[in-house]
This record gives sequence, C-alpha cells and structure tokens, in this order.
Amino acid sequence: MDTRGGRLVLVRGGAAQEFTVTLRNGNSADHRHLLVAFQMEVLVGEPGDRPGSGPGFLLERLDRASGAWRPAELRVANDAEPLSLYTGGGPLAREAVRVERYRLRATVGGPTGSTPVVVSFVDTDTDREAAAHVLLGHSTG
Repeated sequence: MDTRGGRLVLVRGGAAQEFTVTLRNGNSADHRHLLVAFQMEVLVGEPGDRPGSGPGFLLERLDRASGAWRPAELRVANDAEPLSLYTGGGPLAREAVRVERYRLRATVGGPTGSTPVVVSFVDTDTDREAAAHVLLGHSTG
C-alpha cells in the first residue's frame, strides 16, 4: 500500500487522494479471482462535529484499459462481511505482481472523524483471504 504521507487526509467536498495497492503472489498457485476489498468503520467525530447527511465517501479504481476512473466498493460498517459474500476479482498468476490505483474522496455531506481503511485480499473462488489485511490510516475533516 502506498499513498503520499502514508495516510489519507480528506476534506469534505475536497479533492480525492490517490493511493496504490501492490499485489505480489509468491504462492505456489495461481489465483483466478483475487479481489481487493475495502471497508472502514462508521466515523465517530470529535465533540461538536455534526453527523454527515450524505453517502460519505466515493472510492474509485483506475481502469487501465480505458484510462477512466470507475466506482469501486467501499463498505462502511462496524462488522466484518463474510468472505463468502465477495465476488469478482482479477487473475494473479504465481510469482506475478499487479499494481492497482485507487482514489478516495469525502463527499460534501459526509461525516468527519478518523478510522483506518481495512484493505483485504480475498480469493473469491475459495472464500478465503489470500493474505493478511492491511490498514490504511485515514481522517476526514
């Protein structure tokens, strides 16, 4: 995981911040469907902050083929989603490396606060995590 400054610092209604996720498959097997999944807990603001009135965040993934940014799923919840509910993902051959570019924006009516973004790597063919999840530091003001 790589982002400027090592974390995302967003402003409601402000510019999106980009980050990359690098997947390295050192395993002895190919992955046919490896999904990068994102989740964060509901933001709890500081005393005096007002709760958000909108969807909160927009996560997008760069489609290398077209050069366009496409919506990506960001789950905002305080519980873990069962791995069997994840679908999709792309191939990652044994010993291969894939870099994916994302950007996250805080919407005007979204909440403020701080919580890490949990990034998971799910093999959707086996309903298992292919690697330990990582945390991306995040705050929105």
